[in-house]
Amino acid sequence: MSLFSALNTAANSLNVIQAGIQVVSENMNNATNADRTKHTVSQTTDPLSGVSISQYSRSVDAALQAQLHGTTSENGMQQVLSQYMGQIGNLLGSTLSNSASDTATPKLTQAFQDFTSSLQALSAAPESAVAQNQVVQKAQALVQTIHTLSAGVDQMATQAKSDITQTVTSINTDLTQIDQFNATITALKSSNQPTADFEDQRDATLRDLASKINIRTTLRDDGSIAVFTPTGATLVDGTTTQLSYDKGVISGAGGADITAAVSSGKLGGLLDLVADNSPAPASGDPTTEVFRKLKSQLNAIAGALTGSTQAGQPTSITDAYNNAGPTNDGELDTGLFTGSDAGTLAVNKSLLNGTKTIKQSAVNAMVSAMTATGRTLTADGLTLTNVSYGGMADQVGSNWSTIQSNVNTQATTTSSFMNTLQTRYASSTGVNMDEEVANLQVLQRNYSATARVISVIGQMFDALSQAVT
Repeated sequence: MSLFSALNTAANSLNVIQAGIQVVSENMNNATNADRTKHTVSQTTDPLSGVSISQYSRSVDAALQAQLHGTTSENGMQQVLSQYMGQIGNLLGSTLSNSASDTATPKLTQAFQDFTSSLQALSAAPESAVAQNQVVQKAQALVQTIHTLSAGVDQMATQAKSDITQTVTSINTDLTQIDQFNATITALKSSNQPTADFEDQRDATLRDLASKINIRTTLRDDGSIAVFTPTGATLVDGTTTQLSYDKGVISGAGGADITAAVSSGKLGGLLDLVADNSPAPASGDPTTEVFRKLKSQLNAIAGALTGSTQAGQPTSITDAYNNAGPTNDGELDTGLFTGSDAGTLAVNKSLLNGTKTIKQSAVNAMVSAMTATGRTLTADGLTLTNVSYGGMADQVGSNWSTIQSNVNTQATTTSSFMNTLQTRYASSTGVNMDEEVANLQVLQRNYSATARVISVIGQMFDALSQAVT
């Protein structure tokens, strides 16, 4: 081997070692970065030129990564469900209490209890103006509570739809970034340039995307990533699909309806919450069509207050009041409550403005109506039997409390499992400082040895030059 060949071989070796040292140093500097995988440099050997860089690569566990994407999507869904169920819990909530240790009473239950108690007090003193006024006030408080709950449901539904729009916008941003990373990675790979940093950033964007919508991915030969919905609708593959949301429908490429494909992620959870397949029966899944169900249940309670007596059930409070007699001068003859649903329910205006008083002959019948069990309430997502008016409120609150508890438990479980997978993935693909330190020491020794070879070749060139001259 000539001195020139030896020098060329040593120089190539030095370049490979320098690249290795740079990669190891970057690994060590980014060891705490959760998005960083272990980067490596592969080399190839040629009999004439010695070693050279063959490719830059990184540590990836594709199977574990796919599992992590799926769990991240499920966690995104469970977290948004837990968030909104917490809001429903706060909405149904409890009345203010004098002691933090007092047992919380749901607002609707408390309102029914207060109204019933006021009727019982009036029954004991039917001619008391104070007791009369208390009944009207508690009746109005009950109506206002139902109004507040109904308006709160509407507000949450509006908020959820706004969240869907924002989530779709965020998804589109992720899809665009992934496509841009694809273009960069493809171009760099074609010239054998390092792409690992961009691939790590693309993976981080994919995880963010997976938290919002369930996806599956395919790695192309050119280094790009194709992204699809589980049903095969293309999101990124050479071009980028931009999703849109309108009237409960998620549209993909060409305006195709892909709503059914969005089964998890934050977007999937939000779509479940706002879903309304009326007039078809409500979904049996307690976390689907949530706002439809809660609104229907509040409407059913309001309807029970203003409706007539149902066959086989105790006398309704409306009939108890309307059918009582006699009606004395100045008393309201009929219509204690008016309206037909949670939005229109009202106390008779004549009672509120004081031009009429409650019919004394109806008080005992109303007490009996309010406390009687044996009633049935049928609404979307809930059917109750053998309950009183207050029991309806109790059961509605209890039902949503149970759903909230189950959702919170599932959210905690899913989050814990996702964190476990993330730890496993980081252990499998992340930077190990002990290994990197050992690799750096080896590379430094090799660098010193190669530099010594180059120095010796230089001395040999000097000696040869002196001999010639």
